Amino acid sequence: MYRYLLLLGIVVFSGCAIVPESIDVPEGTQLVTYSKAVTAGANAQGQQARWGGIIVGVENKPNKTYIEVAQFPLNHYGKPSTRGETAGRFKVQVDGFVDPIVFEEGREATFLGTLTTPVSGLVGEQPYIYPTIIADDYHLWRKRDVYDVDPFFYNYHMGWYSPYYGFGTFYSPFYNPWMRPWGYPGFGRTRVIRYYEKPGKVTLPRPTRPTSSSGRQKAIVQPVRKDKQK
Repeated sequence: MYRYLLLLGIVVFSGCAIVPESIDVPEGTQLVTYSKAVTAGANAQGQQARWGGIIVGVENKPNKTYIEVAQFPLNHYGKPSTRGETAGRFKVQVDGFVDPIVFEEGREATFLGTLTTPVSGLVGEQPYIYPTIIADDYHLWRKRDVYDVDPFFYNYHMGWYSPYYGFGTFYSPFYNPWMRPWGYPGFGRTRVIRYYEKPGKVTLPRPTRPTSSSGRQKAIVQPVRKDKQK
């Protein structure tokens, strides 16, 4: 019964693509694509963009930070679809300090911002021109591991059992009423998704710069806050 209710819920809500609020835009908003920004060059500057991908690195400078991202197309939830190949790289400009532990290498992220002047850099030893956006907001996606578990071999005294399993790890040709039916091999493989990091939304810091007694400006990063993240 639980499975049928779950499938019913999926069917009902499958037509409603829920984009995280931080990167959502009003319906009808024109967003410049990554490929168009690359080909249009300066003509695309000033347009709004929503790009995502896998974080490659973070470069903190005195007054700003650049987050380098390997670009991947976004699905209807605004999440990077990383099964294909990347079309290139881009950089996200953020005012102030960004913690590389939060925006760590390999993390999937989506950024909403305004296209600005490209930034020159290197990928390895090769010169590279990075399309660049000034970030208005972003969404970090939760890390997860996905496993396909075959119920035929998943008989560890607890969990998804076939009614035809015996005791221990041995298969029995006789029906066993103590075993639940939804683990029977005829139902196919069971997909298990394990989230191994608690989600958290960390705001992009906006540092203040009071003047010290020496006359030099000293950056003080305001405390960050955490909200719920999808």
